[in-house]
Amino acid sequence: MRPTLEFSSSYGRALTVAAGVVALGAVVAVGVQDGLDEVVRALPLAGAVVLGVWALFWRPAVVVSDGGVLVRNPLRSTQVPWPTYRGLTVQWSLVLHTTDGDVTAWAAPRSSGTASRMRRSTGTSDDDVVPTSTKDARLHATAEDVAAAIGDRHRALADAGFLRDAERARTAAGIRPERHWHVATIAALLVLVGTSVAVLATA
Repeated sequence: MRPTLEFSSSYGRALTVAAGVVALGAVVAVGVQDGLDEVVRALPLAGAVVLGVWALFWRPAVVVSDGGVLVRNPLRSTQVPWPTYRGLTVQWSLVLHTTDGDVTAWAAPRSSGTASRMRRSTGTSDDDVVPTSTKDARLHATAEDVAAAIGDRHRALADAGFLRDAERARTAAGIRPERHWHVATIAALLVLVGTSVAVLATA
């Protein structure tokens, strides 16, 4: 079994931590200046901001494993088993083609022109750069790196014979990509935003 590779944004994690620190500082400042009652009123808005930043920038990821590709976007995740995988393209971000339609990866934006030029100057192309690890790892996500890792894993599984009867198995078992809404995150955001609006309306 090859290691599971999780691609996510290191910038997104740093941004979320920064948002948390700023929100905490703001709440403390409100408490010092206006008292505990105002802290209670400020908490929903601070919570909504931090949760929103976390959902947009920390949580999204693309996970590549022997079982398939998991695309975790802000509000919904899609598990793409290998028998349903039909290729990918790199546009403004990574797009996986499946038997059940396309899946765009929020966490894997296309790298900048500067990064692409640096790769060309070292004699490598985007397709040549395959992130590797001997154990499960979290790696920085760009569309090109994630595409290379997905292509490498798919080729390795195919060469090893694991995907020989994939189409037959997909048809017989009705295998298809599985989509799941992040219900708890959505509900929490709605509650926090609704509470914040109500608090501001009574200010």
